[in-house]
Amino acid sequence: MKMLIHAAWRLPADDNRHIGVARQLYRELYAGTGGVPVPDEHNGGSYINYPDPDLADPQFNRSGIPWHAFYYGENYPRLQRVKAQWDPGDVFRHRLSGALP
Repeated sequence: MKMLIHAAWRLPADDNRHIGVARQLYRELYAGTGGVPVPDEHNGGSYINYPDPDLADPQFNRSGIPWHAFYYGENYPRLQRVKAQWDPGDVFRHRLSGALP
């Protein structure tokens, strides 16, 4: 099962209010694990098709777990090796893409 906390609005002036409500719900839902979905026996982590840059921000991720563990678990070093082989110039990247080793 997967879950998505989603908020939508029209006016940019409402950004902070709506994003704040979604962030607060997320923090409350995962209060027991530092406000984020730490992978454990109850939670499989996060789904990369729903990238959440807040997981890479220590202001929001207070778990002490790096963002990549939520998405890739123990496969992150393997992903880094593949990235180094096929994208050594780090051309294909975004805020939650794997870092070069």
